[in-house]
Amino acid sequence: MKKLIIITLIICFVALFSIGGTCNSSSSSAVVEYKITGTASEVDVTLTNATGGTEQYDNVSVPHTYTFDNYTHWFLYISAQNQGESGSVTATIYLNGEVVNTATSEGAYVIATASYSRL
Repeated sequence: MKKLIIITLIICFVALFSIGGTCNSSSSSAVVEYKITGTASEVDVTLTNATGGTEQYDNVSVPHTYTFDNYTHWFLYISAQNQGESGSVTATIYLNGEVVNTATSEGAYVIATASYSRL
C-alpha cells in the first residue's frame, strides 16, 4: 500500500511540474465542508479551495461554513486564527457529511488547523 501511495505521488508531481496539470488521485468527486465554530467572534482563514488552490479570508465572523461540491482534489486543509484577546476556535473538515478531522485552540490569536488526505 505504501508503494502505491508513493508511486501515485510521484506520478502526480511529475504531471504537475511537467505539464501544469492537477493531481487527482481520486476519480470520484465529493462534497467538502469546512466549518469554523467557537467563542471567538472573528478569525482569519486559510483553506484549500475547490480547485486545489489556497484562499485566505480576513475578519470572518464565527460560526462560518465553506462548502465545495464536486471536489476532486486529494488534499484538504483549513486553518482559522482567532483575532481576539480571548475565545476558542474550532476548524472541522467534513467529507460527504462525515467528520474527517477537527482541531480546537483556545486563547488570544491562537490557530486551529485541520487537514486530510484522500489518498
